[in-house]
Amino acid sequence: MTERKKGKLVLVASRGTADGLYPALILATTAAMQGMETHIYFTFGGMKLLNRQTLESISPSSDLGLSKEQLKDLLSKGGMPALKDLLKQAKESGVKLHACSPTMQLFGTRRDELLDVVDDVIGASTFLEMASDPDALALFI
Repeated sequence: MTERKKGKLVLVASRGTADGLYPALILATTAAMQGMETHIYFTFGGMKLLNRQTLESISPSSDLGLSKEQLKDLLSKGGMPALKDLLKQAKESGVKLHACSPTMQLFGTRRDELLDVVDDVIGASTFLEMASDPDALALFI
């Protein structure tokens, strides 16, 4: 018997560091290019990537042991785009980008502060509905 593959990928991006956001975007873009319905739910620190005011302030975590400039050089040498460009590629690949409404309320973020690539603002119950789809693979990045 052949095992049925999942047709949907649902990611939670909760870390506001470069090394926390790159994996979510890489996985999402790859899944979309493979024909999977793909969603990223940005919450807490992950919301930095969607906010016009904080996008450029994203740095690597101290665990990575690299400065922002060192990571930029490393990514450039490896042919990896900047986070904002990878976010654009994800959107163009069909990835649905969701901002977390409780996080926005907690930090006083307004909808007009979010980048235009954001599909919608949803809460935990809507995320859980997407993630509990039997056809979905849900990952917390």
